Amino acid sequence: MINFQKFLEKYYKPEEKVIIWCSTWADSMFVLYNVMKTSYKKNIVACYFNHKTRPDTDSEEKFLEKLWEKEGFIVESASCDFEKIKKLYPQKWFEELAREKRYQFFNAIMHLYWSEKVILGHHLDDKIETFFFNLTRGSKLTWLVNMTEKSGSVLRPLLQTKKWEIYDYLHNNKLHFNEDSTNTDTTITRNYLRNDVIPLFEKVNSNFKNHLWDTMEYFWELKNEIDIMVVSFLENQKDEIIKDNKYKEFLNKNDQYLWFFYIEKYNKKTKLMKKEIVHHIFSQCNDNSSIWMTSSNIDEIIRFINWKNNKTSKIIKKMKLIKENRIIVYSTISS
Repeated sequence: MINFQKFLEKYYKPEEKVIIWCSTWADSMFVLYNVMKTSYKKNIVACYFNHKTRPDTDSEEKFLEKLWEKEGFIVESASCDFEKIKKLYPQKWFEELAREKRYQFFNAIMHLYWSEKVILGHHLDDKIETFFFNLTRGSKLTWLVNMTEKSGSVLRPLLQTKKWEIYDYLHNNKLHFNEDSTNTDTTITRNYLRNDVIPLFEKVNSNFKNHLWDTMEYFWELKNEIDIMVVSFLENQKDEIIKDNKYKEFLNKNDQYLWFFYIEKYNKKTKLMKKEIVHHIFSQCNDNSSIWMTSSNIDEIIRFINWKNNKTSKIIKKMKLIKENRIIVYSTISS
């Protein structure tokens, strides 16, 4: 079982606010109840984002408010009319929209309390579920293993804790929590994976989850090594091109484009590294996210890089590419 006092001391100053995303379900309540047992109890800010998409959401919000009245921590809540928002952004999946709005809320709360961190209750079963979910969508290595203890402003203390351990703790200590009423609906992909697919692997090997954790850790190390090579290549290319007098005038006129590389040097890379470089620059230009990038997008960008026309441009999502003779310049465009 994780030692929450040590975890909080690792990331927080003694008087710093501890912002917890609290859905009121078992995992986030496990986090909340355990943080309440530490010296950081007085620092808790519990956040609830009401999606207004299930009949339970209002009662969940009230549940958290009643606990606040009893225990005295701060509660911050917000809601959103997703039916209206879906009409404004019909090209986006609900999951993408919901995530965007939640994180906008988290960012606002972090700003309000002068914090740079929010704690989420993702556990080992969530990490495995996300691995399979992204695998079915053809995700690259980053999105198979991106759920880590610290990722930007997000902290996840429970990634080595199994779901059954959370439920055992809550039941044994007679602690209240809510259940997501949609969890048994296997028409929802994540629920189907959780309830029907992943248990089949456990039938093959009861220690499957621990083995997959080890595999994902290996993938994470592999990803980090690739990232180091990609960043090193791009940084070296930037230094070389800035020193190249042939492009001084062009770069002075286009100083908003901060990243660039030689096409010839790019083409000397292996097929894998070419794809990883494209993957990285797309992520750089899209809020450090590449989850919506497809293999077709990658192939399209590689074709563009080697297109015969020496002066052309291309936009994919928030990324703008410019081909200027022997170099590729890329940047983020305003949304």
